[in-house]
Amino acid sequence: MVFDRFARALPVLATAVALAGCVTIGPGASPTVPPTAAPTASPAPTATMTGAPTLPPTAPPTAPPTEPPTEPPTTPPTAPPTAPPTAPPTAPPTTGPTTEPTTPPSDTQLDPNLTARYDEIEVDSGFAPDPMELSVVSGGPIDVRYLEGACVGFAEPNPDYEVHYTAGLLSMLRFYFVADSAGDDATLIINDTTSNWVCNDDSYGGSNPTVDFSPPESGYYDIWVGSYSSDAFISGTLYITELDSNHP
Repeated sequence: MVFDRFARALPVLATAVALAGCVTIGPGASPTVPPTAAPTASPAPTATMTGAPTLPPTAPPTAPPTEPPTEPPTTPPTAPPTAPPTAPPTAPPTTGPTTEPTTPPSDTQLDPNLTARYDEIEVDSGFAPDPMELSVVSGGPIDVRYLEGACVGFAEPNPDYEVHYTAGLLSMLRFYFVADSAGDDATLIINDTTSNWVCNDDSYGGSNPTVDFSPPESGYYDIWVGSYSSDAFISGTLYITELDSNHP
């Protein structure tokens, strides 16, 4: 039955096809609408990396040194002195002692540096004969009291004798004077090895002088024999001994 229906419809279908080729279909017929195609989607742009961009290092850049630059010293520069400069002394310079010197001028004093009037001799400890005897005449123009102490009498500026003594085992050195005429009053003045003045007037109960050094030192002894008065000139003998038994 189906076939029959198909067969009966064939002539109608053929006629319709022929007419379709010659007749324009009017506007009344709905045009065949092509299927609506979905618009082609624009390709999505390539997504960038979802990770955050690389950040700069979190550590700050190296800071400059924390120490401040060297500052100038806090102490202010030395100020000029506030005190005025030392004024020159208001008093005139000292022109010399205001009092007369106690030492007389050189032409009126004894001088151990002058040449001995009689002799300069060498004496070694243990000398013989003992005592040693030296002739001398006392007196002179210089009053030796300026030397003070036990020094009295009058004598010459030059020493009478200069003795260079070398000490040894013996513990004493003695100088003494004996006048040729008994009762004549002489004095003894000696400048010793240390430039000290040692003097004597009378000794051993008489008017003859004696000076001892104990213990004696090596060196120069300058010896003057003086007269107690300025107008007396006493001849006699100067003795040098190391024995205590020898004396005026």
